[in-house]
Amino acid sequence: MPEPIEQLNVMLEGRMPTLRHEVEQLSAGPRKLKTKDGQTYEFTYLLDETSVMESPDHSLGSVFIVNAGSPAKAEDFLGRVLDGHEFADSHMLAVTNAKVFNQPRVQNLIQSMGRTTRFGMVVEDEPEKITLAKVEATLKEWLPVWSLEFHRKDKDHSPYLAIRHRFSDEACGRLDAGKIAKLFGLSMAEMGTLCGVSKQSIHANPTSKGIQEKLEPLVKAARGVLWCGGDESKFKTWLNQPNPDFPEYEGRQLSPLDLIRMGHAQVIADKVQSLLTGHPA
Repeated sequence: MPEPIEQLNVMLEGRMPTLRHEVEQLSAGPRKLKTKDGQTYEFTYLLDETSVMESPDHSLGSVFIVNAGSPAKAEDFLGRVLDGHEFADSHMLAVTNAKVFNQPRVQNLIQSMGRTTRFGMVVEDEPEKITLAKVEATLKEWLPVWSLEFHRKDKDHSPYLAIRHRFSDEACGRLDAGKIAKLFGLSMAEMGTLCGVSKQSIHANPTSKGIQEKLEPLVKAARGVLWCGGDESKFKTWLNQPNPDFPEYEGRQLSPLDLIRMGHAQVIADKVQSLLTGHPA
């Protein structure tokens, strides 16, 4: 039996002339998109709020694409998400740039979201020039995240669910040591040591319930990708560079990755948290 099709209204809000022009040129009828979890979505793009149609029962509702390319716009966007009334049945995707995203006030608002996952943020050099191709590629990433949360009974997720989702097994929902190891450049033998199990054990069951607690600090440290504006290469450079914020050991300056290998991933998780919130430790 084929998967049911989720139907969505995608609303555009704010100055995004390239995207609006591309939407205006689309042929009549909804567009279809299949995400990596196998779910098919039907999109109806709408240029003004008055044309929103009632969504079918089997639907995530509406998605608002918002230009949040200035600190004021980003703060307004996050404030509206926090308010929770205006977009009660919707999801929101804000397009911003790295400078705005890393503003302490913006990060403080993100941290204030608690467990909500109704929003996502896309980091672009020029938000007003975002294209239709970029929007749909981003929705491919966010729609499975929102859908997973939408259908869960428990809502025990951080505001950075996209990071957690990326490092989780799609079938069981638990963190996957192999996916985490790849980002940090760690071998599975090293992951086994960090988790207190053998290399053979972690290879055989990288999503074991018994190692989930040990993986948590690494996932929190992985939020450093967000501090780097979504640029993994910058994050990996930061991980590998000797950092004077940390103590020396045997006459050499340690890097964040050194500390992780020494079993101090929580120290790096705390450091990333302080960087994201603009309160360096």
